[in-house]
Amino acid sequence: MEGLDCTRPLSLYIHVPFCHTKCGYCAFYSVPEHLRCDDDVGRYTERTIASIERLTAEYDKPFHTVFIGGGNPGTIGRERLESILRAALAHGRPEECTSEINPEDLSESFLSIDAIDRISVGIQSMDDDVLKTLGRNATAEDNRRALSMLSGSGRRFNADIITAVPGERVSTTISDIETIAGYGAGHISYYCLTFEEGTPLASRLEPVSEDLEIEFLKRGWERLGELGYRHYEVSNFAKAGEECLHNKVYWKLGQYIGIGPGAESSIGWSRAVSLREPEDLRSYNEGLNGTGVRLTSDETEEEFLMTALRTSQGIDKRIYSERFGYDFDSRYGEAISSLDAALYRNNGQSFSLTEDGFMLLDTVILTLAGII
Repeated sequence: MEGLDCTRPLSLYIHVPFCHTKCGYCAFYSVPEHLRCDDDVGRYTERTIASIERLTAEYDKPFHTVFIGGGNPGTIGRERLESILRAALAHGRPEECTSEINPEDLSESFLSIDAIDRISVGIQSMDDDVLKTLGRNATAEDNRRALSMLSGSGRRFNADIITAVPGERVSTTISDIETIAGYGAGHISYYCLTFEEGTPLASRLEPVSEDLEIEFLKRGWERLGELGYRHYEVSNFAKAGEECLHNKVYWKLGQYIGIGPGAESSIGWSRAVSLREPEDLRSYNEGLNGTGVRLTSDETEEEFLMTALRTSQGIDKRIYSERFGYDFDSRYGEAISSLDAALYRNNGQSFSLTEDGFMLLDTVILTLAGII
């Protein structure tokens, strides 16, 4: 694959585009059951395995991480998931293999898939009214059942929470955090509801005010910290040793290949190549090529800033210099001096943002990117 650096670690993302019904807020590519043809899942599985096999023939070593997302991977069944994973693990186990699952589809059969190390469950809320607003299939009882199964499984697991939902109280989202933490989740993703253009939710509801959204975030961040979760990325919190390795690849602008309809890839080092699979199931299943573009060095650097500054570790200045050939302080010192000192931490080794900086992430990135 042109642009792939086989001397560097490579992660694999597999997009399963099937779900029972599409949630009202979801802008990811997915195909609900009522739009699915009888042979769609079978053809998707065959195409995905073939694509993975071509990749593993070129990258003849274990992937750094593997992540199966969606959609809802639980909808294609254990047998198909295992066949895809066998192809992905042909050269050995990755450091971490994660699969998403919706609560209503979690089963003992799914939990017994040996290749999966970590499970990411889309809880979103423990309140039935909030779940109804979001258009989720799962009920609060389904969520409790799934969390109970995961808690007793011995598996590492992540749980997602969506906050700042219209009509929701701050106390409700704090209760969600406390309940999920009580089941022993090692990792919690906590993010505000996004109103994506063209989604059913955006056509029928208005977002909460900016001030209320900030209150949801600040109160949630505070409670997560009190419960022992470290704020290691803008929307992600983890107990010690429970950070998601696959997502850290994205935030470091590492190499990853996405397989499946609409899946994206980024490969290369000082100049990244950005790839995207065909954005509909039929084109994907028919083997049509996606799109690709080689970024300039400045575009790659801007992508690096946008991802690295989402993390509490921020930018490692040594790695930045090795990758882009500049001294970070010389290149960005003047721009940094124009920022409020409460927004960042800056020393000889790294530049990172405080929680106040996370709140103004876009402003910080625009300030730094303005000099590229």
